Amino acid sequence: MPDVGQQRRLPRTGIPPNHQHLALPRPHTLDQPVQHQTLVLPTPQPVPRIISRHELGRYSRPPAAANADKFEKFPPLVSCAHGGWGGKSPYGRPPRPRDAAAPVRSDVRFSFRAVPALAIGGLVAAILVPQVSAGTPATTAGSSVSAESVNLSLLPGAVASAKSQRTSAPALTYAPANATDVFVHNGWTSNYASVGNGYDPTQDWFQVKLATPSPVYEVFTRWTSPAKPSEYELQVSTDADCQTWTTVAHVVNPADKDSQVIDHQDPVTCVRMQALATTSTVGYTINEFELWSGPKPPPTVGQIIPVPVKQTPGSGQPWQLTNKSRIVVSSSALTATAEVLAGYLRPATGFVLPVVTGSASAADIGLSTGPVAGLPADKTAEGYSLTVSSGGAKIVAPQAHGLFNGFASLRQLLPAAINAQTEGTGPWTVQPITVLDYPRYEHRGLQLDPARNFMTVAEIRSMIDQLAALKGDKLHLHLSDSQSWRLEIKGYPALDGTGCNGAACIAGFYTQEDFKGLVKYAADRFIEIVPELEGPAHATAAVRSLGGVAVMGCQGQTQTDRFCTNPNDPASEHALAFWRDAIAQLAAISPGPIIHIGGDEAIGMPHEDYKWWIGQMEKIVNDNGKQMMGWNPALEGYAPGSTSINHYWSDYTGGGPPLIKPEWFNQHRPVITTPEWNAYLDFGYDGSPGRTPRTELDKAYGWDPEWVYEKYRSVWAQPAYGGPKAEDIIGIEAPIWGEQMRGLATNEYMVFPRLAGILEKAWSPKVLTQDYDSYVQRLSVAGPRWAFANVNYGSIAQVNWTPDSMGTITRFGVDRTITNAPLGRLAAGSIPPGEVTASIDWGDGSAAETAAVAGRDYLASQRQGRSLMTVSGSHTYPADGTYHGTVTYTRQAQTWVVPFVATGVPSCTTMLSGTHSGPLTVSSGVACFDGATVSGPVSVASGAGLYATGSEFRGPVSASGAGNVLICGTTVSGPVSVSGRTRVWLGNPAGECGLSTIKGPVSLQNNTGSTVVSGNRISGPLSCSGNNPAPTNAGQPNNVSGPKSGQCAKL
Repeated sequence: MPDVGQQRRLPRTGIPPNHQHLALPRPHTLDQPVQHQTLVLPTPQPVPRIISRHELGRYSRPPAAANADKFEKFPPLVSCAHGGWGGKSPYGRPPRPRDAAAPVRSDVRFSFRAVPALAIGGLVAAILVPQVSAGTPATTAGSSVSAESVNLSLLPGAVASAKSQRTSAPALTYAPANATDVFVHNGWTSNYASVGNGYDPTQDWFQVKLATPSPVYEVFTRWTSPAKPSEYELQVSTDADCQTWTTVAHVVNPADKDSQVIDHQDPVTCVRMQALATTSTVGYTINEFELWSGPKPPPTVGQIIPVPVKQTPGSGQPWQLTNKSRIVVSSSALTATAEVLAGYLRPATGFVLPVVTGSASAADIGLSTGPVAGLPADKTAEGYSLTVSSGGAKIVAPQAHGLFNGFASLRQLLPAAINAQTEGTGPWTVQPITVLDYPRYEHRGLQLDPARNFMTVAEIRSMIDQLAALKGDKLHLHLSDSQSWRLEIKGYPALDGTGCNGAACIAGFYTQEDFKGLVKYAADRFIEIVPELEGPAHATAAVRSLGGVAVMGCQGQTQTDRFCTNPNDPASEHALAFWRDAIAQLAAISPGPIIHIGGDEAIGMPHEDYKWWIGQMEKIVNDNGKQMMGWNPALEGYAPGSTSINHYWSDYTGGGPPLIKPEWFNQHRPVITTPEWNAYLDFGYDGSPGRTPRTELDKAYGWDPEWVYEKYRSVWAQPAYGGPKAEDIIGIEAPIWGEQMRGLATNEYMVFPRLAGILEKAWSPKVLTQDYDSYVQRLSVAGPRWAFANVNYGSIAQVNWTPDSMGTITRFGVDRTITNAPLGRLAAGSIPPGEVTASIDWGDGSAAETAAVAGRDYLASQRQGRSLMTVSGSHTYPADGTYHGTVTYTRQAQTWVVPFVATGVPSCTTMLSGTHSGPLTVSSGVACFDGATVSGPVSVASGAGLYATGSEFRGPVSASGAGNVLICGTTVSGPVSVSGRTRVWLGNPAGECGLSTIKGPVSLQNNTGSTVVSGNRISGPLSCSGNNPAPTNAGQPNNVSGPKSGQCAKL
């Protein structure tokens, strides 16, 4: 008998002839349908058709009805009825009835994948995605919000139901409502059983009853393989009670991301997925079931990770960072921050980028503190706005931290080579864009573990820079464990370097001065270091206190591939005295508010003793003016009403009974979420070594702090235990435990790219972090950034890494020779270097040369990512000047032509423009005058240099023993006198050095560098002697009104 209503049977039509139908078992009449009301919400009312991206966070759907009162309600919405999408559906037949239910299996496997969920509360993000060519960074995509296409499944009043539901876990875990929320990591699962236990896969169905009858254009289903059908039908009903069904699509072998355009123009009340045959014995799992009133919008892409709250492309010409650019701050109080930021741009550009106050020009980066329109009142600490146009790049934020975050976004919009440490050709351009952005959570962290394998100060600084680039703001340092104690504690010299310092692990420890330096380096980048001294377990390395009395257990175990959990003896006064000293000294050198005391895995310690010890630590930490943080179950020892933080990771009890309980979350303590199943970065991925279970890229992204999987209990924590609660979560942290991490490169490989997605979860609005596909597209342009920064990221095949390239600027000496100089660099994480060939055109008319391509290939088994593909070469140029060459990379039909520059022009250390009074002396480095006017004399000291373009010197210019004096397209009102070892250009067409006007006289004596005097107007005498090589006019005679003598007689 049918499940519900009377069905009209029509012959099957429109089925491709190559699709075979499976022999299906006879229907069974089993249990009644399982139905779940998703939300109880206000009566729909009209709302504006346009909203900003940051407002979308208000429309997040709760995971199930039982938790609806804990979530903000949807605002009233209108239903959207659309029609007129030409053409009728070719399908018009109802199916035969299906019915299903069966015994339950408990071994269902989930693949946590993200789902596009951009249409929230009846409003949809319409994304503009410009076309880009290979080798070019993707243009930033923007977003506006329109009501042209709506995910009807998310509208208030829509009800999901199913014929069956898996019952081997709490009811909400596999409820139908989970397939119509914005979480990809959960979903509906049918009540299945193995073959032979009576399971009939043809009897399962899943359906959504719409809030109001509406046309449906497209149905998007995200399946979890292998729990998906090999054949199913999409059916619609127009009945008020959904009693009669008509088939509108017949689908065979659907993809995991299954999109079906049904173009049903008549309003329907219900849409059903009717299963016909399964691909396996594990029934069906639907992660998302989306019913679109129009075409499903494309994903949010762009170049910025974490994805901003709102980004809107502009129009007009791009903005360009040039050698005239400055960083202009609104207050001198911002100078120190601006200098840090300039330091990120100077190596790759070679620009001086002075930090100044005043008015910004078109080439400048403006940093201003002040109010930002649209920024919520509770997000002023870190929020910002960024506006880029041909008129300049401007970042505005209420506080300096927000300016730093805005600058991180600007860096990501520049070409990837901006992250290089060597000078590149550019151009350094950004397409017009406007960004409004602020974080979801205040705590966005990475944990490093130098306790197991030591990391040097330089290595940790490198990780701090990469964390800052992704808007992380907390670095948790695990400074002690069973293997080693890494921080100097004065009065306990035996601790210095105690523990694993042999072949088993990397040795080292931090003096308190080292630690202070790390704290300052991090603070300059708005990152707070959260130090951890671990206890009562994981503490073997602290082997003695005063008098040699042991304070820790587990003596002698130092192997880094194991952990020791034997705890302290809580009755030992020596132990407490030691911890008082250690924490007091740590607090004195840690300006941040938090000290972490560990607290996990005290296996074998009586629980009351454990809670007593935690309470003692909390008092010690609080007495030192700090807030305590501990891994669960440490919170069971916290004092009632204290503000100590629950660092939630998992319920591991060494195989014992579960510790996790609702009381953990009913106290409403602040919570940092670090779910082992998703956020542990020492777990292997993509074939790399590492702990298990493996955390692949999609698993590291396909979760949310408000819906976490409790690994050891195989349940979802929120429905099973009531937490962590959304209102208590203050952030996310991703740890990389160090047992198997040896050196910076290994840590980098395991951290990147997965940390980018975890930090996006911590920064970006929830509704913008549910689409794995768009995240992967954003990630594809992050790969070149890591490559140019020389970060050993995992260039995994799951991401089609966008190629990017940059040529170098190579500066040769007076011999005009470059030797084994890097000329071009190609970042292409999806392409093995061995498949790429290259040739060099030197730009001087000589024949092109083939060249070797150098670079590391991707070896997951060795934790080695693909590096830049670098082409180097040696060459002697025929004359002093500037040459524009190219490196051509070729791989099958793909070609990248990368321009490079070889030049005798020195690199500037000081840039001057505008008006200056003299006298002016260049005492060191190279002073570059660009559009400058100097009213008095200019002198260049021995070893220093001067490079002037488009400037005016109203007095004499003199140099003795200088490195370089290059005067190009410049007017000099007085004499020019250069002598001794100096390279001299007074005009040089080969060096792109324009002719100058010099009133003279000009005297060039005993210079041993290249001397070029070309095409100038010289009013006084021109005298040259003792120069080696002799001066040349490079084929362009000078106009000299006074006498010419010596070596310059024929110039």
